[in-house]
Amino acid sequence: MKTRHIIYAVVFLAYIVIRTATTIPAINAPRELADTDIYVRISTQPILSDNFLYVDRPFVFPFLLQLTNQTFERVVMFQLALTIAAWGALAWSISAFFKNAFLRFFSFSVILALSLVRHLAGWDFTLMTESLSLSVFALFIASGIWLLRGWKIYKVVVCLGIAFLFAFTRDTNAYLLLMFGGLILIAIFLRQLQIKFLVFVLGFFAIFFLSNLNADLSQRWVFPLMNVIGKRILPRAEVLPAFEACGMPITPELLDAAGLYANENNRKLADDPALEGFRIWVAEKGKYCYVKWLASNPISTAQAALREFDAMIYFEWVESYFSRKYQDALPSRLERILYPVYFLPYLLAGLTFIALYAIFKQAWRENPLWAIAVMLCLTIFPHLYIVWHGDDMAPERHALSVGMQLSLTMWLFIFLLMETTLNKYWGVISARIFPKV
Repeated sequence: MKTRHIIYAVVFLAYIVIRTATTIPAINAPRELADTDIYVRISTQPILSDNFLYVDRPFVFPFLLQLTNQTFERVVMFQLALTIAAWGALAWSISAFFKNAFLRFFSFSVILALSLVRHLAGWDFTLMTESLSLSVFALFIASGIWLLRGWKIYKVVVCLGIAFLFAFTRDTNAYLLLMFGGLILIAIFLRQLQIKFLVFVLGFFAIFFLSNLNADLSQRWVFPLMNVIGKRILPRAEVLPAFEACGMPITPELLDAAGLYANENNRKLADDPALEGFRIWVAEKGKYCYVKWLASNPISTAQAALREFDAMIYFEWVESYFSRKYQDALPSRLERILYPVYFLPYLLAGLTFIALYAIFKQAWRENPLWAIAVMLCLTIFPHLYIVWHGDDMAPERHALSVGMQLSLTMWLFIFLLMETTLNKYWGVISARIFPKV
């Protein structure tokens, strides 16, 4: 074994020790939340039944509960093990793309450290979908980077398989796959990618179609849409005419529900007999009318998402979702370096400028990792937009993948820019540090 492999193994072992030693108490005290009972109920149903596949939650987390016989300690142990493996694979795959020894070690260590940030690490001991979603996202990115090192059919199958699990962990993940497929298709048309990458376009589009079809058959989007209408549409008199023109029955009883979530005030929006006509409209035309309104107001709806960017990623009460015995592994000051939470619109603007410059220079010809970084960067805001406008209830929790995507993109650009600088000036730096005798 090479010396550098031993060093990496030691660092990874230290990472495992830190991650497990600081969280052992939380393993024995997993956190149950309001949605946990829903996932448990689904997990008790036969896998191929309608009560498992076509219900109000995607099937991946209920499947994990079923595999572990609804034993919560086993669930969180699996989530912790998967997180460690996923981030280890991501750190290794990123570092392997750099020739400079210092940059390889630095990138490997930073990615592992990033996974210890509370916004990403604390969910391993919560009985919800967040931990699985973040870990599978890390594995998905790692599989894409792995594929860049050499095209193999089995790598394609693995990548698409992980993408499928990613989409059916949280519904919004499928939209991210749709965006990735669109970017790959554009790159093929511009002859920046070979035609064989069309398999990912077709694969990602097919997975999105299946996810969207499953959500439609299950009507999983009805409750979130009612939240949005109750909290953001009904209180705004200037918006109501557009929805009324699209058929929404605006009655005094409906206006009385302004400012309510679907499950508030004795589930007024969801169950009140006086609002049956409204619920029929939501089921038949609500999704179409809402998307039509968003598309008709791109500037104002984009501004609405950007205004909430900092608050959604900062998520100052994130620990309220964690196990009471969870302990942070990193000091907060170091976390703020690894995982940015301030001035995010400006950070996103800077990252987007770098991505556009990389496209102009076709930087992936020097290092293919640029392609992954650019794709991640260009989908941050659309991802944020979908999350923000998808549900008004707990948007900060739903935006965890956006925060991970933003921080990972930032570090990928830092590594790649460091590589460019080192390639240009490493000879001069080496001569100054190690002058010849």
